[in-house]
Amino acid sequence: MHIFAIIASILLLAALVGFVYYCIKGGNLIIGLFITTVFWLLIGTVYTVWSAAANNEVKSFTDCWNLIVGNFNNVFSDGPIGYGTTTTIIIFASWFGRVIVDTGIAKALIRKVVELSGNKQLLTVLVVSIVSALIFTSVFGPGSVMAIGAIILPILLSIGVSKKIAVGSFLMSVAAGMYVNNGYISQFSGHALFKELWESTTFQSSFLTFSWLAFLIHVVIMIGFIVFNYYFAKDKTKAWAMADEDQEQEKELSNWTFVVPFIPIVFALVIALVNMFGYSGSDVQLTTFAPIFLFVVGIFFGLLLTGNLKTYKKAVDTTQKTLFNGISDVALLIGMLLVMNMFSTAASNLAAPIFTDALAGGLDWITKTPIIIVLIFIVLAPLALFRGPFMIWGSGIALASVLFPIIGPASPLLLVLFYVQPVGITAQSCPTQSWGMWALSYAKYEPKTYILTNLPWAWIITAINMLLAYFILM
Repeated sequence: MHIFAIIASILLLAALVGFVYYCIKGGNLIIGLFITTVFWLLIGTVYTVWSAAANNEVKSFTDCWNLIVGNFNNVFSDGPIGYGTTTTIIIFASWFGRVIVDTGIAKALIRKVVELSGNKQLLTVLVVSIVSALIFTSVFGPGSVMAIGAIILPILLSIGVSKKIAVGSFLMSVAAGMYVNNGYISQFSGHALFKELWESTTFQSSFLTFSWLAFLIHVVIMIGFIVFNYYFAKDKTKAWAMADEDQEQEKELSNWTFVVPFIPIVFALVIALVNMFGYSGSDVQLTTFAPIFLFVVGIFFGLLLTGNLKTYKKAVDTTQKTLFNGISDVALLIGMLLVMNMFSTAASNLAAPIFTDALAGGLDWITKTPIIIVLIFIVLAPLALFRGPFMIWGSGIALASVLFPIIGPASPLLLVLFYVQPVGITAQSCPTQSWGMWALSYAKYEPKTYILTNLPWAWIITAINMLLAYFILM
């Protein structure tokens, strides 16, 4: 039995290496992941049937057929269906983001910040970046990021801010908000590898503390990045001409609209803080609002305060337009996550028993001395670049699936290892990230310079926040 498990493990790992190489070479993630899923499913099914036959658990053609079909249904049906709640949250989060952008709230807020900053270039960059980070605690979706970037980058470049600071600070602000953004968190809380963690109220409380501290640390280091590059960067600032579209007359919005981007996160945070300090140690807790309801509240007030609910026709048109744009923004993301959940299901239900049989306890040191693997992940954190093996929403899903049966579903260690890199490394220093690719193209900024400039700061953020996650969540 052991030798067959070793052979099957070698085949699974060969497919994994091929997938990682394919991703690094710029291959389509959805296609690569789907092919790898099929390969792992076939190997896992053959091993399952053989193992069942060896243990005399398959006694007829019907038993064999049901076992095979059950595996296929589990991977291709149960996997993505189980991700339905997360998919819904992502859609509403993206819709909310589109309301913020399409109604002009984001542009008005950012322009107000610039006006209040006056002619002080450094102060303008700092305040715009901090406000942007706060916006992205609620706003979600690649389309919304790019739309807000199309507001912020022309403003920063037009006042003479260098490309290094303008692009770097904007992408760092996007990443900062992700730690506490429900759209991002739901990708983990609804995933098969992590779902059991979120069933614990104690863990949720600890995670809230970690995520906000991680946000603050990220923002502080972002400020350091801006100040350092402002005073010590070799490429001095050059003024751009503002794009014509940014000089167009805009409808004046009430200052009340500026609270809309923060409605979902403020509601959730206030209730969490009341539970943390007002009901600490008590069995009675205030029930928190579901993320989707908070997004609906934000969408309603976003439309109401911008005058888009004045007439029935305008309400219908704006609602449909923002919903359509919101779904379009995350369509490929949802497709990738659904296929990724197929792969995770194949990994956890079929591949995991194979690795367990093959390893026979050979990696027990990971659970006995977890700080060692955390330090290894910190040292090798740049491997999350280019959808590498430490980027869970890339080829890293394979590594996470291999570690899952060793670490176990109830341990926060797997989350500690994989939660920070997509934010700390990929979102703010990888040119393959959709909004990073867009920003580089928009500003005509060299990808190599971007990586060399942002990565050292991203590495520091990742190291600090992974250690923070370890000491708070473990």
